[in-house]
Amino acid sequence: MRWIQIMKFSKMSKAKPNPAKLALRDEISKKIAALSPEEKKRQSEIVYQKLINHPYYKSSKRISLFMSTDQEVDTAPIIDNIRSRGAAAFIPQYAGGRMKMLRMQLGDEEVMPQTRHGIQQHSKEQVRDDALESGGLDLIIAPGVAFTRSGDRLGHGGGYYDKYLAGLRDDPANSLKVVAIAFNCQLVDKVPVDAHDQRMDEVIFAE
Repeated sequence: MRWIQIMKFSKMSKAKPNPAKLALRDEISKKIAALSPEEKKRQSEIVYQKLINHPYYKSSKRISLFMSTDQEVDTAPIIDNIRSRGAAAFIPQYAGGRMKMLRMQLGDEEVMPQTRHGIQQHSKEQVRDDALESGGLDLIIAPGVAFTRSGDRLGHGGGYYDKYLAGLRDDPANSLKVVAIAFNCQLVDKVPVDAHDQRMDEVIFAE
């Protein structure tokens, strides 16, 4: 069933891009670019405090999150906090049209290369535990472009997270929670969604 869903999603993702999604991505991108480094830091610190005190986070031992760029909420302190709690942090590796969540080891941040999109990830030579092959995940902290308070999400267009979450949520025994983190300007009243788009369990902003 899981692979059927992924195949269906792959076919849908090749369809013509949704003009409303493209327009919203452009709008939010400009708003983020207008934020000063100081404002990004301020909001990142507020989001961090909200996240580490959230019940989903506090009860999780295996947590996936993303390596942030300068256009996203800073996730470096979150990785440090996960380690200080004795929990395990996993980050995405994009390769061959699919995404894996690989375990972070101490010092990985210093040596991981960047993709052509400026995202740090493990290289092929850095062999790390795959979350789904070594115990699963309790929590995914997801990135995105725009969100509604009810959890609708507009991603960056690759479909990686939607595909990954669809596979996990196909298992009724999976108690995984998904939380998104974002700057205030990424909060919108409405996000254009398609049938394969996955909803967040909660979205955390600085406001």
